Amino acid sequence: MRLVLAASAFALAACSSGPAPSGAPPAGSARLDQTPIAAPRFGTTEDEAILKVVDTFLLALGNGDRELQKSVEYSDGVLAISRFTKDTPGTVRRMPASQNQNSPARDPFVEVYWNPEVQVRGPFAQVWAPYELRDNGAVVHCGIDAFQLVKDAGAWKIHASMSSMEPDACAALGAQSGSARRPLDGWKETPNQ
Repeated sequence: MRLVLAASAFALAACSSGPAPSGAPPAGSARLDQTPIAAPRFGTTEDEAILKVVDTFLLALGNGDRELQKSVEYSDGVLAISRFTKDTPGTVRRMPASQNQNSPARDPFVEVYWNPEVQVRGPFAQVWAPYELRDNGAVVHCGIDAFQLVKDAGAWKIHASMSSMEPDACAALGAQSGSARRPLDGWKETPNQ
């Protein structure tokens, strides 16, 4: 019984408030780096650099330029897509990013987005934007594109991308025309309208 009481008294003393810590870590323990991370930034030149990577990715994909696509995307990245309508739920297909390549021999397409939301924290960023895909000038579908990027060696690269493919959602997503869309230039297919 004395042993239980002694152990209880020792545990209680260890948990009770004592003098304020001196700032030095206890002997034999590691000190955590508690340097604050910069607050999220919105509407900055960094945002524009991130959106330029997304623009390059979409141009490369639509034009079938595999080398350009590889320059802005990790080869071990991932892709998730889901095609659905307001009446029919879709399934999610997941695959390695390396399978998301349009062949240069295939018919090129145009995929533009508008009103992107960019969030940045340290070396991580994400972009969320409605988009429209056109083939030979005709709208195929709209949806949401979402990208996660990593800043590595001073350059942003896409680590993961997700796309919803929603043939009946263009009006609901507020499809834009003209200069509100990105990317505007560089397409092999029909010009943006």
